[in-house]
Amino acid sequence: MSSENKKKTAASKPAHMADEKASSAESKKKKRKKKKAGPIRKTLTVIGTVLLSLILIAVISVSIIAAALTLYVMQFRESTPIDIDLDSLDLAYTTFIYGQDKEGNDVELTKISRAANRIPISIERIPRHVRDAFVYIEDERFYEHAGVDWKRTFGAFLNEILGGVIYSSRQGGSTITQQLIKNVSGDDDSNWDRKMREIFRASDLERYRTKDEILEAYLNCVGMGGSASGIQAASLKYFGKDVSELTLAEGACLAAIPKSPERLNPFADPEANKERQELVLKAMYKNAAISEEQYEEAINEELHFRDPSQDKTTNEIQNWYVDMVIRDVTLDLMELYGVDFDAASDMLYNGGYTIHTPIDIEMQEKIEEKYRDYTTFSDSVLSDPPQSAFIVMDYTGNVLAVAGGIGEKAGSNIFNRATMAKRQAGSCFKPLAGYSYSIENNLITWSTIIQDLPIEIPDENNPGQTRKWPTNYSSTSADNVWSGRSYFTFQALQRSLNTVSARLVEGAGAANVFEFVMNKYQISTLTAYDANLSPMSVGALTEGIYLRELVAAYQPFGNGGQYFAPTSYTHVIDPSGEIILQHQYTPIQSISEESAYVMNKLMQTVIEGPNGTGRAAKLNNVPVVGKTGTTQDWRDTLFVGCTPDYVSGVWYGYDDNRTVKSGTYYGSAQLWKNIFGDIAEAGTRTEFPQCETVKELYYCSNTGLIASGSCPTGNVGYYKSTNVPPVCNKCGGHSAAPKLPEITEAAITTISPDAIDIDRLTDELLDDENN
Repeated sequence: MSSENKKKTAASKPAHMADEKASSAESKKKKRKKKKAGPIRKTLTVIGTVLLSLILIAVISVSIIAAALTLYVMQFRESTPIDIDLDSLDLAYTTFIYGQDKEGNDVELTKISRAANRIPISIERIPRHVRDAFVYIEDERFYEHAGVDWKRTFGAFLNEILGGVIYSSRQGGSTITQQLIKNVSGDDDSNWDRKMREIFRASDLERYRTKDEILEAYLNCVGMGGSASGIQAASLKYFGKDVSELTLAEGACLAAIPKSPERLNPFADPEANKERQELVLKAMYKNAAISEEQYEEAINEELHFRDPSQDKTTNEIQNWYVDMVIRDVTLDLMELYGVDFDAASDMLYNGGYTIHTPIDIEMQEKIEEKYRDYTTFSDSVLSDPPQSAFIVMDYTGNVLAVAGGIGEKAGSNIFNRATMAKRQAGSCFKPLAGYSYSIENNLITWSTIIQDLPIEIPDENNPGQTRKWPTNYSSTSADNVWSGRSYFTFQALQRSLNTVSARLVEGAGAANVFEFVMNKYQISTLTAYDANLSPMSVGALTEGIYLRELVAAYQPFGNGGQYFAPTSYTHVIDPSGEIILQHQYTPIQSISEESAYVMNKLMQTVIEGPNGTGRAAKLNNVPVVGKTGTTQDWRDTLFVGCTPDYVSGVWYGYDDNRTVKSGTYYGSAQLWKNIFGDIAEAGTRTEFPQCETVKELYYCSNTGLIASGSCPTGNVGYYKSTNVPPVCNKCGGHSAAPKLPEITEAAITTISPDAIDIDRLTDELLDDENN
């Protein structure tokens, strides 16, 4: 190697080595830096990794929770019944019962409801300013949302979580749609399940119902304080007016109530109600529902509330008439809709019906007053008095007044003896059966002669033998007897002889009389067992008879032979205004006009005749047609009476069929007069309708035939034009003195010697002839 190259090599070596040394130094320096930075980086890396892991875990957890929640919600949604149908909402609307005063004005008798006092009203009758008042205080985005106001819902939720940071007071997130669902479903549990059900139902409801339909339903069921539910009931309660008449200020007053019905209604706290009313008006103004001028006028309007003391107390006892109406309508709803009694009762109490009745309000008050006074029934104080019932109707079947028991009425909807008790009719049944059948079918006349003798019937205790039946009741003798005498028809009815009634039924045929009574007088309690002599002759019916049906059956005797079904209501209107029940005043011509007139005159002798069992019922100014009735052992005592305006009847006895002690109560005819005499005399008519074709003729007091010039007479009989007896031709040579019908030897032997006073009976018959 040359020296020059050596020099070059030598010269270049330090430079290279210098670079290496420099590089080595820099590397060492970096290593020293790395050694210094390593722990911080690692720490940051660990922290980052942990945070990332937590985020990933959170994301995964949220995803799992969200998926699980979504699955739960979907399953919950599928299992939640969406059963809110506005066509079949279970709303309890108040039913009203009305009568009329003497001027023909409707008078509210009572209103009934299972729970709330609720009166349905259509949205068209609710003024716009009233609707807006409720909408803008309860749910200002009602017309925008689809059932759920999510903004309000989330706001209420956050406010609850944050302890009232968003709103100064606790806020609800429910819309009007949700409140409606809560009100009508009764689903008001305080949990998330209920809230979710409510949201689903609200969303579904809004899909197939209009806003107006939803708002109408809400305004008809929202709680308005006390028993008032719905805006119409509230309007009547607080202002005494229909919703359609409410002013802006009054509507806002009512809209203030639903937030806290028991605290914010104007009767409970007028100041609190006024304060919230102003909030309602501000909300309406803010949402441009009213102008500033309207706002100011409403704020300053002085409200005039009705007197709450006018409200009837919820524990007020209904009168006997209302009890009857409720039961009658319930039974007719059962038939109309094919439901049981309880279901029909729920329909009546919750259905919002309007029931119109033919009640005579003043008469009802007088009758109930008489029934609260024990002196009406007895002149002595009894430790265990019997019970009684009374009912009166006009000649088209309209029940005007009723009483179902003596003393203070114990409660509402209790047992009404006038309409619910089946009792024996006794002799009150005779005019409906043997007598009217025989007169109608021309089997007897006014003066037909009939013997007071029993008939022979099979002896149930001795097969193959017969016994004499029936006997006559006697209030003066220990023995029930028959006289063996012959009596004219009017005398037999006047004396209420069982034997004569039995002879009439036997002659006509018990089965024929049974069909006649059942069809012509509409007695619902008759059974096949009543198609026999005893039931048709003396009223010993298998199941008894309702007093209302017995009284109604007497209508033809004062009404030209026409029968009208008795009714306690004229018509029933449902909430939509449709008449669902209407009484049909369709007459049945039970007997001919002539038969009715003859029966009327025959029964007048029961009141006016010298031996009439109903003489105590005689009035001064109007005629009375009637019949007394007494059953075995004095268990039932009755009187049914007709005056030109009314047909009415009274019953008294013990509910458990005990004997009524003789002398403790007034007789049934006197009792009827005590209860109804003054009312009957104040009627508008003083005479029964006449029948021009009935013949008024003198009859022979020997034969009962039409008297000839030589017959002993002096009395007028009443005869149908189709059944006038022939003229008597048997009295040409006898004197003008009345002759008594012959008493046969056989008849005398049937008379108990101790029970019969022949001279007395002779005198009575002479009295009959002379009167």
